[in-house]
Amino acid sequence: MMSCYCEVCGARIDDPRQCRKVYIDSVVVMVCPSCYQKLVKQGRAKPFIEEKPIVKTVEKKDTKKTISKNMLEAMYEVVEDYYKRIKNAREKLGWSQAVLAQKLRVSENVIKRIEAGKLKPSIELARAMERLLGITLLEPVVEETYSFGESSEDSLTIGDVIKIKRDKEK
Repeated sequence: MMSCYCEVCGARIDDPRQCRKVYIDSVVVMVCPSCYQKLVKQGRAKPFIEEKPIVKTVEKKDTKKTISKNMLEAMYEVVEDYYKRIKNAREKLGWSQAVLAQKLRVSENVIKRIEAGKLKPSIELARAMERLLGITLLEPVVEETYSFGESSEDSLTIGDVIKIKRDKEK
Protein backbone atom coordinates (compact mmCIF):
# COMPACT_ATOMS: atom_id res chain seq x y z
CA MET A 1 0.00 0.00 0.00
CA MET A 2 1.05 3.51 -0.75
CA SER A 3 1.30 6.05 2.05
CA CYS A 4 0.57 9.78 1.99
CA TYR A 5 1.61 12.75 4.10
CA CYS A 6 -0.54 15.32 5.90
CA GLU A 7 -0.08 18.65 4.15
CA VAL A 8 -0.71 20.52 7.39
CA CYS A 9 1.39 18.78 10.06
CA GLY A 10 3.58 16.60 7.80
CA ALA A 11 2.69 13.33 9.53
CA ARG A 12 3.00 10.17 7.52
CA ILE A 13 -0.27 8.32 6.95
CA ASP A 14 0.41 4.65 6.17
CA ASP A 15 -3.16 3.70 5.31
CA PRO A 16 -4.35 5.76 2.29
CA ARG A 17 -7.96 5.23 3.39
CA GLN A 18 -7.14 7.41 6.41
CA CYS A 19 -6.14 10.39 4.20
CA ARG A 20 -8.81 13.09 4.24
CA LYS A 21 -9.36 15.88 1.76
CA VAL A 22 -10.47 19.32 2.91
CA TYR A 23 -10.92 22.76 1.39
CA ILE A 24 -8.67 25.38 2.95
CA ASP A 25 -9.23 28.75 1.26
CA SER A 26 -10.76 26.96 -1.76
CA VAL A 27 -7.71 24.70 -2.18
CA VAL A 28 -8.02 20.93 -1.78
CA VAL A 29 -5.52 19.68 0.83
CA MET A 30 -4.72 16.13 2.04
CA VAL A 31 -4.69 15.87 5.85
CA CYS A 32 -4.44 13.27 8.58
CA PRO A 33 -7.55 12.35 10.62
CA SER A 34 -6.32 14.40 13.58
CA CYS A 35 -5.83 17.61 11.53
CA TYR A 36 -9.10 16.94 9.75
CA GLN A 37 -11.10 16.99 12.99
CA LYS A 38 -9.30 20.08 14.34
CA LEU A 39 -9.60 22.13 11.15
CA VAL A 40 -13.26 21.25 10.48
CA LYS A 41 -14.23 21.79 14.15
CA GLN A 42 -12.53 25.23 14.17
CA GLY A 43 -14.17 26.16 10.89
CA ARG A 44 -10.83 26.75 9.16
CA ALA A 45 -11.54 23.98 6.61
CA LYS A 46 -14.54 22.47 4.91
CA PRO A 47 -14.84 18.77 4.13
CA PHE A 48 -14.14 17.90 0.53
CA ILE A 49 -17.11 16.17 -1.04
CA GLU A 50 -16.10 14.30 -4.12
CA GLU A 51 -18.74 14.66 -6.78
CA LYS A 52 -19.26 11.69 -8.98
CA PRO A 53 -19.34 12.60 -12.64
CA ILE A 54 -22.76 12.49 -14.22
CA VAL A 55 -22.69 10.39 -17.33
CA LYS A 56 -25.27 11.26 -19.93
CA THR A 57 -25.88 9.28 -23.02
CA VAL A 58 -26.27 11.47 -26.03
CA GLU A 59 -28.16 10.20 -29.02
CA LYS A 60 -27.04 11.46 -32.39
CA LYS A 61 -29.97 12.78 -34.38
CA ASP A 62 -28.50 12.96 -37.84
CA THR A 63 -25.06 12.81 -39.25
CA LYS A 64 -25.74 16.14 -40.93
CA LYS A 65 -23.93 19.10 -39.44
CA THR A 66 -26.15 21.72 -37.89
CA ILE A 67 -25.45 25.33 -38.75
CA SER A 68 -26.30 28.01 -36.22
CA LYS A 69 -28.89 30.67 -36.99
CA ASN A 70 -26.25 33.44 -36.92
CA MET A 71 -24.05 31.58 -39.40
CA LEU A 72 -27.00 31.14 -41.77
CA GLU A 73 -27.80 34.84 -41.59
CA ALA A 74 -24.19 35.66 -42.39
CA MET A 75 -24.10 33.23 -45.32
CA TYR A 76 -27.47 33.90 -46.98
CA GLU A 77 -29.89 36.72 -47.60
CA VAL A 78 -33.47 36.76 -48.82
CA VAL A 79 -33.90 37.80 -52.47
CA GLU A 80 -35.47 41.20 -53.12
CA ASP A 81 -38.57 39.93 -54.96
CA TYR A 82 -39.35 37.29 -52.30
CA TYR A 83 -42.97 38.42 -51.93
CA LYS A 84 -43.72 37.93 -55.64
CA ARG A 85 -42.11 34.49 -55.73
CA ILE A 86 -44.00 33.32 -52.65
CA LYS A 87 -47.38 34.58 -53.88
CA ASN A 88 -46.92 33.10 -57.38
CA ALA A 89 -45.82 29.71 -56.04
CA ARG A 90 -48.70 29.60 -53.53
CA GLU A 91 -51.26 30.47 -56.20
CA LYS A 92 -49.75 27.93 -58.61
CA LEU A 93 -50.36 25.23 -55.98
CA GLY A 94 -53.91 26.50 -55.50
CA TRP A 95 -53.42 27.23 -51.80
CA SER A 96 -54.94 30.08 -49.84
CA GLN A 97 -52.83 32.18 -47.48
CA ALA A 98 -54.47 30.33 -44.59
CA VAL A 99 -53.38 26.95 -45.96
CA LEU A 100 -49.79 28.13 -46.43
CA ALA A 101 -49.76 29.61 -42.94
CA GLN A 102 -51.02 26.35 -41.47
CA LYS A 103 -48.40 24.28 -43.29
CA LEU A 104 -45.62 26.63 -42.12
CA ARG A 105 -47.07 26.87 -38.60
CA VAL A 106 -47.22 30.66 -38.64
CA SER A 107 -50.16 33.04 -38.45
CA GLU A 108 -52.08 33.99 -41.56
CA ASN A 109 -51.25 37.62 -40.83
CA VAL A 110 -47.53 36.83 -41.21
CA ILE A 111 -48.17 35.36 -44.68
CA LYS A 112 -50.26 38.39 -45.68
CA ARG A 113 -47.52 40.79 -44.57
CA ILE A 114 -44.82 38.76 -46.34
CA GLU A 115 -46.78 38.63 -49.61
CA ALA A 116 -47.42 42.38 -49.36
CA GLY A 117 -43.65 42.95 -49.09
CA LYS A 118 -44.03 44.50 -45.63
CA LEU A 119 -42.28 41.68 -43.75
CA LYS A 120 -39.12 39.93 -44.87
CA PRO A 121 -39.09 36.30 -43.73
CA SER A 122 -36.30 35.07 -41.46
CA ILE A 123 -33.68 32.79 -42.99
CA GLU A 124 -35.29 29.79 -41.26
CA LEU A 125 -38.79 30.65 -42.51
CA ALA A 126 -37.45 31.32 -46.00
CA ARG A 127 -35.79 27.88 -46.02
CA ALA A 128 -39.06 26.26 -44.96
CA MET A 129 -40.92 28.13 -47.71
CA GLU A 130 -38.31 27.06 -50.28
CA ARG A 131 -38.83 23.40 -49.39
CA LEU A 132 -42.61 23.65 -49.22
CA LEU A 133 -43.20 25.77 -52.34
CA GLY A 134 -40.29 24.50 -54.43
CA ILE A 135 -38.84 27.97 -55.04
CA THR A 136 -35.59 29.79 -54.36
CA LEU A 137 -35.71 32.59 -51.81
CA LEU A 138 -32.16 32.64 -50.48
CA GLU A 139 -29.00 33.69 -52.20
CA PRO A 140 -25.43 33.65 -50.90
CA VAL A 141 -24.18 36.90 -49.40
CA VAL A 142 -21.62 38.53 -51.66
CA GLU A 143 -19.25 40.82 -49.84
CA GLU A 144 -18.24 43.91 -51.72
CA THR A 145 -14.51 44.43 -51.89
CA TYR A 146 -12.77 47.66 -52.64
CA SER A 147 -9.34 48.03 -54.09
CA PHE A 148 -6.94 50.92 -53.57
CA GLY A 149 -7.52 53.91 -55.78
CA GLU A 150 -11.17 52.99 -56.27
CA SER A 151 -13.61 55.24 -54.47
CA SER A 152 -17.14 56.39 -54.91
CA GLU A 153 -18.26 59.98 -54.84
CA ASP A 154 -20.07 59.53 -51.51
CA SER A 155 -17.17 58.06 -49.54
CA LEU A 156 -14.19 59.82 -48.02
CA THR A 157 -10.65 58.53 -48.19
CA ILE A 158 -7.88 59.25 -45.70
CA GLY A 159 -6.39 61.63 -48.24
CA ASP A 160 -9.66 63.58 -48.37
CA VAL A 161 -9.70 63.91 -44.56
CA ILE A 162 -6.10 65.12 -44.46
CA LYS A 163 -6.83 67.64 -47.21
CA ILE A 164 -9.89 68.93 -45.33
CA LYS A 165 -7.92 69.38 -42.09
CA ARG A 166 -5.08 71.20 -43.90
CA ASP A 167 -7.59 73.53 -45.59
CA LYS A 168 -9.19 74.36 -42.21
CA GLU A 169 -5.81 75.06 -40.58
CA LYS A 170 -4.79 77.65 -43.23
